[in-house]
Amino acid sequence: TIVEFLRKAALARVAIVFYAGHGVEIDGKNYLLPIDVKSIERTTVSFELVDIDRIVAGLDDEARTNIIILDACRDNPLRSRVATRSTGRGGGLAGYSTVSSGMLIAFAADPGKTAIDGDGQNSPFTTALIKHIGTPGLEINAMLTRVRADVFKATDGKQRPWVNTGLLGEVVLVN
Repeated sequence: TIVEFLRKAALARVAIVFYAGHGVEIDGKNYLLPIDVKSIERTTVSFELVDIDRIVAGLDDEARTNIIILDACRDNPLRSRVATRSTGRGGGLAGYSTVSSGMLIAFAADPGKTAIDGDGQNSPFTTALIKHIGTPGLEINAMLTRVRADVFKATDGKQRPWVNTGLLGEVVLVN
């Protein structure tokens, strides 16, 4: 599925990846957990989990706008054999120090922090994203600022979404 998406993205003006689920940071690298993963062991990490850096690298083309939105900064839901020292203090995904031109990566929480699942069908982050993403004429950074404010308020200041952007111009998803 990811390879097919990356092939199609090569022909697009804007590529958007949205992921909601569990994610872990292991040895400074971020991974998404497939729904059928049973355990995380050091010897199987590269086979069992989805390396976010491989998706980022596959989208590294400044000719298009690349947006990655990750509602995946949660504690590891599995008992892991690598979840002690190598995953840091068990909280959230690692941040990126830089991203390439034309790319934006949005996280549900600050680097190293966990996101709250919430009580409803969606997390506070996804709920806020759904509320604002379809707003006509709203530039993506302004939209994500609204999302950040809504999540911060909904979680009583416990969660603050984080964005790392290399966008060189304004991006509006809905005209």
